[in-house]
Amino acid sequence: MAARPSLASLITRVRTLIDDNATTKTFTDDEVQAALDNWRTDVRYLELRPAETRTASGVEYRDYYAPCGDWEADAVLYDSGYATLTPTTSEYQAGHWAFTTGVTPPVYIVGKTFDVYAAAADLLEAWVARLKAAYDFSADGASYSRSQQVETLLQLASDYRRRQRPATARQLRGDVA
Repeated sequence: MAARPSLASLITRVRTLIDDNATTKTFTDDEVQAALDNWRTDVRYLELRPAETRTASGVEYRDYYAPCGDWEADAVLYDSGYATLTPTTSEYQAGHWAFTTGVTPPVYIVGKTFDVYAAAADLLEAWVARLKAAYDFSADGASYSRSQQVETLLQLASDYRRRQRPATARQLRGDVA
């Protein structure tokens, strides 16, 4: 199965985060896509925040922003009548869409957004699992330390875990009515 073309820029971004851009890659595009899909949020008709643009004739709303970034490139925008809108600029990583002329709010988005830091941390931990047989050794008076690669990958994964989107869980107490 080939990775979705609309996810290409996010796959590249995650590869950059984990430094997996060598000629021989550690992970396939499908593996990176699977890690991203584990941290995907499907969004249905989220109202975008308009930003006003002052013109000679008054105020227009040309720019719209999502509360988060890292959108898959197949996101679709709709106006208040649910007609499809075509922006002139789509910045999926930043969550920003712009139009040449004003579009009356509200503008809604339907699409998928991803936690690239959580996906990167998952891939780094998987990389460590692949290196579990790495060991340090000495030969001919030289010392070779492969285990430091594991330590470095785990430290980077830990850094990305701190940057991933917060998650919430609802807890119910059985002892309180």
